[in-house]
Amino acid sequence: MSILNYPELITIGSNTLDIIIQIDDILRFELFDKDIIKKYTAIEYSRKLNIKNVRFVPGGSGANISANCSMLGLNSTYIGVVGNDFSAEICLTDLKKRGVDLSQVIQTDDDTTALSIILRTPWGKDRSILAYKGANNLLKPSDVKEELFNNIKAFAWTSLTTDDACKAIEKAITLTKNKGGMVFAAPSMSIIKNAANWAKILISNSDVVSMNLEEAQEFTGESKKTLMIKKFLDMGIRLISITDGPNGSIISDGKTIINSGVYSAGNVEDTTGAGDAFLTGILISFLNNFSIEKTSKMATAMSFLECQEIGVREGLPQSIQELEDFVNNNTIKQVISEIV
Repeated sequence: MSILNYPELITIGSNTLDIIIQIDDILRFELFDKDIIKKYTAIEYSRKLNIKNVRFVPGGSGANISANCSMLGLNSTYIGVVGNDFSAEICLTDLKKRGVDLSQVIQTDDDTTALSIILRTPWGKDRSILAYKGANNLLKPSDVKEELFNNIKAFAWTSLTTDDACKAIEKAITLTKNKGGMVFAAPSMSIIKNAANWAKILISNSDVVSMNLEEAQEFTGESKKTLMIKKFLDMGIRLISITDGPNGSIISDGKTIINSGVYSAGNVEDTTGAGDAFLTGILISFLNNFSIEKTSKMATAMSFLECQEIGVREGLPQSIQELEDFVNNNTIKQVISEIV
């Protein structure tokens, strides 16, 4: 394999066609278990429901991060497996349009391209997702080529769940560290619940980890954010961020803890992909040696801007300068404390 332009960023993770369905004719109920409230979306049994609208948009965490970073000027390569189907065509066309190198993408007839059905309801901007990993999980360690990492600055991984796919991520982590690059992780509930041992191995070998609150609770077994952070830092993580939707985020490098609110410059339309955008902000900030305070603002801004339009990768800045301009012209509340 001849690689003319060695990537600065390599990502591995899901590459998915998202089917976003707006549905009003649907039920919602809540169950109370002591101090825990669980919310459910339900379709009445044996009924045919009309939907308000449907959109087909490319997504997937690994692909999103690669696309986001490419739009911000980072030379990015995505490694993954997709099917030979119309879903792959939509996903790959979008990645190519955004400047992502697709030379390491494998197309197969052994499975279909990953698919997510995203249900948007009248009860707020959050959503429920039905996810099929499909061809994503067919990735093997042999698909990760050593020579691709010669100029690596960052490797970012998101959730895959088969042994071979996780071994491929592990190989990429090793190759990145051998070349002096940094490892960024955005593990979802998928790997935390379905491949718990691999989640622990891969997270403990990452430099920067970003999760939402539910994922961090599940992984650490803790209910308080400060205790979650301590567990991650004790594992050797250099920086941990935990996002909590409209409640903002908490981020720590072991010396400082920053609680940040959210920007309020517009309306939230769709939160799909917000976590990927948040990690993108952290990754770009790290590579530019920004302070932890600025890193938190940049990540929050990326997440906020991504939520302004329906679908992932929309509404995002086209350069780091554009992102910095937004941060400089808008304010969020930050509570900064030192760890003693």
